[in-house]
Amino acid sequence: MLDSEGKKQEKEHGINCRIVAGNLSISDVADFLSGLKAIAHKYAVTIQAMNAELIAGEEHIQSAVEKAIRALKREKGITSDLGLEILLYASGRRQIERALGMGVTEGKKNVAIVIVDERGEKELEVVAEEVKGKIGIEEVPIRELESDLSNSNKKGRIKEFFSITEDEVTAVGEEKLKMLVLERVALLDVLK
Repeated sequence: MLDSEGKKQEKEHGINCRIVAGNLSISDVADFLSGLKAIAHKYAVTIQAMNAELIAGEEHIQSAVEKAIRALKREKGITSDLGLEILLYASGRRQIERALGMGVTEGKKNVAIVIVDERGEKELEVVAEEVKGKIGIEEVPIRELESDLSNSNKKGRIKEFFSITEDEVTAVGEEKLKMLVLERVALLDVLK
């Protein structure tokens, strides 16, 4: 589904999700996260910030959101917090400490911020605009997260973070790196 500006919003299976991707400078992670938490509370939504250098594209984030919501609805989540559950799925890790490696850190960063309304009732573009204003992000189209996979530095970081071996890459081909990441996200359900 496209909103009034042509930006994609998912409203399938009761999921209302908006992703804001871009570049920004984070001087204090605690203040940054506190600002996002205040906006999330104001609009009664979930907001989760992630290191975009470890994101294999929009489908990666959407898959994590869908699986996190499903796990919590079925009371099969690792945690009871949707934002943290999304981070766990996006990282393909069961351990919270290891999943936090996919979170944001201080400095000039590429980030992906996912805004989720579980009930599918809210207009998330309003929330996204407030988030963008609050954090000063230079937004880029979400598809650039996937096109960045041609960057060897990003490929290397993703392979290392998701423990993707050269044998796996050789078997499926370098162009299938995104599919290997999505496999890690899906496998989290099996590993529970």
